Amino acid sequence: MQFNTEFDPETPLERSALRAVKTARWFVWEWRDTNIDVGGRRLRQMTPTLERLMDGILFDMQDETVLEVFEKVIVEHLNTLLEDYGTRALYRNTRGDELRSHELEHGRDLIETWKSFKHARQHVIDLRRARIIADQFG
Repeated sequence: MQFNTEFDPETPLERSALRAVKTARWFVWEWRDTNIDVGGRRLRQMTPTLERLMDGILFDMQDETVLEVFEKVIVEHLNTLLEDYGTRALYRNTRGDELRSHELEHGRDLIETWKSFKHARQHVIDLRRARIIADQFG
């Protein structure tokens, strides 16, 4: 099987979708590298979502609540490592923070990757919605 590696997104929506697919994959890699203990039940919920994200399936309705769980788990994990750090990191850029532990650095990288994915995914949704609205008036 041969793959076309010459795909060049032409529209803003295509470029945004490509970015969202890539950031989803980066998030999954970062998640797996961080090794957060979420417990068996949560892990069973999260694993299919991670697999779909790796496959570029970013808008499956059954993942909506699971994606919210990922964010909560990441914030809780960081808050456990450093008081209120996860809560703060969710709303500000922490890439420049000097951290004293390898585990905290991994957690910081994870939340930054999560935020990139979350924003890229939302951007695709916003572009699609904007196209629908524009078509109504065009």
